[in-house]
Amino acid sequence: MTSEHAMRRQGPGITALVAALSSLLLLGACTESGSPTEQSPAGADSLTALPRALTAAEQEGVQANTHFALHLLRTTSANESDNVLLSPLSVSFALGMTMNGATGETFSEMQRTLGWGSRSRGDIIAAYRDLGAMLPALDTSVAVHLANGIWMRQGFTPDTAFVRQSREFFKAPVLTVATPPLMYDSVNAWAKRETRNMIEEAVSGPPPSDLVMLLANAVYFAGSWRNAFDVAQTTTAPFTLASGATAPMPMMRRSAGFNAYEDQQVRAAELLYGNGAYSMVLVQPKSGTAGTLARTLDVNQYGRIVQGLRPAEAGSILTMPKFSVRGTLKLSEPLAAMGMPRAFSGGAEFPFLVVGSRTQISEVTHVVALDVFERGTRAAAVTVVEVVRTTSAQPVYNFDKPFVFFIRDRLSGTVLFTGLINDPRN
Repeated sequence: MTSEHAMRRQGPGITALVAALSSLLLLGACTESGSPTEQSPAGADSLTALPRALTAAEQEGVQANTHFALHLLRTTSANESDNVLLSPLSVSFALGMTMNGATGETFSEMQRTLGWGSRSRGDIIAAYRDLGAMLPALDTSVAVHLANGIWMRQGFTPDTAFVRQSREFFKAPVLTVATPPLMYDSVNAWAKRETRNMIEEAVSGPPPSDLVMLLANAVYFAGSWRNAFDVAQTTTAPFTLASGATAPMPMMRRSAGFNAYEDQQVRAAELLYGNGAYSMVLVQPKSGTAGTLARTLDVNQYGRIVQGLRPAEAGSILTMPKFSVRGTLKLSEPLAAMGMPRAFSGGAEFPFLVVGSRTQISEVTHVVALDVFERGTRAAAVTVVEVVRTTSAQPVYNFDKPFVFFIRDRLSGTVLFTGLINDPRN
């Protein structure tokens, strides 16, 4: 991964694999449940089942996003020393909304990359809609807010059916904005509002001059631990960085109230939020590096870990850092490498986005913020898909091999000279 695509870090360097919200595949649209609780809901009954059985399409949607989450983690974890913060939900949602404007091989590549297999367009957008209606309401003691939006440059017209389906299935309003800089300003203001000020700027720098559309998803999560950490037990202790050096960090400590798993390769712990619908899972390799684990973790190993989690043995101790991290990733190269290069090329097929214009994705920007502390967790993510007009390749007339020539009178058509040039040296 180039430095352009490496994580820009702020705050302390947390290199242990934080698998928490990357596995909370909260497919939803512009809905919210509750607000962060101010105290630990330890006395509440734990939720152990969904309110209804998932449809086949919804089950495939969850499986698709698990595959996509792990694939995205593997692809973006090339640098051993950098944090990698991802919301696979946000990326999937923004790309799913964009994919609904695609056709042909572009649609097929995005469909496969997002893990949807051969599911039809109708099944896919219905699964986004239906899971989105259910998941944010699972636990009223946890705040889950998801929003989608589309910004169209003035002078361009979005496809009518695309607008209708975006509103119906993604709850995404379409706003018309005068210029590319004002489009950036508008999406940044929206991102700040939808993430409760956790992400103040989703896109920066001068926008592409040929920008015609932005499609964005925002996710905000706030949950209190089912069993809060005791602030009095938080002490400063060394945290070993990926480089092998140590750095002092405030380390939280508990001796009960978590689930655990261990095998020959990894040890894992799970901390529940609210009534138990959501959790944070931390996974650490017993040998090797967390970076290597992130690049090799597949669906089978992930499944063994989460299915093997059980209440920790009496006397078990868990320590973890209290931290706040922020990061930005440019995802065009990773996503192309994952199997959808056509969407970023001049051959992209997005006929349902902008009427009368050929378009392609120029960049997918992903911004994540994560705060983990004694009372709980706050997290936010914004994914912005930038769509630009496709510039047709300029024809090249390169006479670097034998050619025929004519010298003619253009008015009468009289040919004065003609010939065949096989060797211009003679």
